[in-house]
Amino acid sequence: MLQRKGMRTAESRVVVVGAGGHGSEIHSYIQDLVLHGWRGEFLGFVDDLHPKGRHLTLGIIASLAEFAAWPSAALDGVRYLTAVGDNAARQGLVRRIEKALGDRVKPWTLIHPLASVGTSEIGEGTLLAPEAIVTSRTRIGRHSILNVKASVSHDCEVGDFVNLNPGATVCGHCRIGDGAFIGAGATVIDKMCIGEGAIVGAGAAVVRDIPPHVTAVGVPAKVIKTH
Repeated sequence: MLQRKGMRTAESRVVVVGAGGHGSEIHSYIQDLVLHGWRGEFLGFVDDLHPKGRHLTLGIIASLAEFAAWPSAALDGVRYLTAVGDNAARQGLVRRIEKALGDRVKPWTLIHPLASVGTSEIGEGTLLAPEAIVTSRTRIGRHSILNVKASVSHDCEVGDFVNLNPGATVCGHCRIGDGAFIGAGATVIDKMCIGEGAIVGAGAAVVRDIPPHVTAVGVPAKVIKTH
């Protein structure tokens, strides 16, 4: 299921899976949503690394196994958002959630009030941070992250489990493969393709296609290793 222009975050009962640094950012984004009129309910954090209770500023309500054991009535209307920046780790976590909970809990899409979405589609489980921009005729896949001030221009296809770091710029008619990682401040010029699982270093300028499963850095970006 995709969110389109004008469909802000649905009013749901929400848990965030992962109580690290990215989780603390998401917590602040949820507080911003509340200030802008969101009437959903934030239940707390699901995390395997910390016991129930307070972890720094975050409230841990269950491990993933404990969460999966909640009765169906308690899970009614609950949605989840992962808080893991590493693409492969996030994909593995989603697989664990789907295996443990099946379709009892659906992904939640968070579009920050200061993000901008034109006539585009945003996949389930995806996060648009403050001042992220998605313009027109663009599709963002599932469980992706558009961090602070990341932008994606018109007619782009961004895959699942992608991470666009703060200030990354993707120009028009680009294709970003599943699991790609675009570093902070990197620029992808128009009509470029970034392969599945590729890593583009911070501040890089992509002026030619980047193959799958490589790391490319520099201005212009050059492949320095395969992985």
